[in-house]
Amino acid sequence: MTDLGHEGGTRGESAATRAAGPEMAWRVEWATGGVIAGSTKAATGHADWVRSAATAMVDGRAVAVTGADDEAVLVWDLATGERIGAPLPARGSVWAVATKMVDGRALAVIADPSALVQSWDLADGRPVASFAGGAWAAATGLLKGRPVVLIGRQCVPRLLLWDPATGENVCQFVSEPSSERIGAVGAVAMALVNGRSKAITLHDDSTVHAWCLTEHQYRGRVAPSTGGAQQRVSLTTAVVGGRLVAITGNWNGQVQVWDVAARTEVTERAPLTGHAGPVWALATAVVDGRPLVAAGGDDRTVRVWDMATHRQVGSDLVFPSEVTALTMTSEGRLVVGFGSDIAVWQHSLR
Repeated sequence: MTDLGHEGGTRGESAATRAAGPEMAWRVEWATGGVIAGSTKAATGHADWVRSAATAMVDGRAVAVTGADDEAVLVWDLATGERIGAPLPARGSVWAVATKMVDGRALAVIADPSALVQSWDLADGRPVASFAGGAWAAATGLLKGRPVVLIGRQCVPRLLLWDPATGENVCQFVSEPSSERIGAVGAVAMALVNGRSKAITLHDDSTVHAWCLTEHQYRGRVAPSTGGAQQRVSLTTAVVGGRLVAITGNWNGQVQVWDVAARTEVTERAPLTGHAGPVWALATAVVDGRPLVAAGGDDRTVRVWDMATHRQVGSDLVFPSEVTALTMTSEGRLVVGFGSDIAVWQHSLR
């Protein structure tokens, strides 16, 4: 665990001051706990570690949705930090929260490892559908125009597509699509590429695999098995220059970028380095036409990178606790879960 005075920051200097970079001006909008200098104090946060975050539009208002080890999901006004409605209940630690607009309704999908995957209507806080059986990972997307949730599990079937509005099990994917074993799923990500729904999955042996959901096909291993300091602990995906890439965060602080079609690591650009310790959280968004990825982890920092150039955009954001959840919007807001607290930052690109 790294002290707040680690290399790249000055001890005692506020995170808001340190976050001003040559290409990106950061401004903290609000935070729970009163622990971020310059922030507006928001409502009380979670009672335990924040594990997941997502954003949505509800009746024209941008909201953040966060899940934690306290078995609760909280909904926040993204601009003010005001809590919206009562907590949405869960039956265990909420390791995955995802959102999707379905027939004009903003739905939140909540997954916990031990019991249920549930969907809730964010406008009225009512349950919509549920799937019996826990999941470590969930991501929302479209399959031939139909809103679906990709669920990643420890047990067989490892992967399945679920309709969050009807509760229908759309389809499932075999655990051994080739001669190699596909292990328990720790993280999933979805993307739409040339009208086809694609998925990237991270497994318990640290391998990364690709799938074409539109054609119900397994497309092969993207990244090999690894362990020790090289173990991969987080995953996201992006489309950069028309090509699908997988982004992984490792135990040793490295962030790797993989060309999914070529099944090789992107090495012609500078590596995304600088973290000291596991990278627990990754998030991507296209902001002002630039594909960005945010990475946060055990060293209490968040770094944002331009995926087209592999250059860091702005300086580090530094927090009092390990960063365990991230999400980013196309308007440039970054939602950060650290310890049991949440902070929202806004940036402008110069």
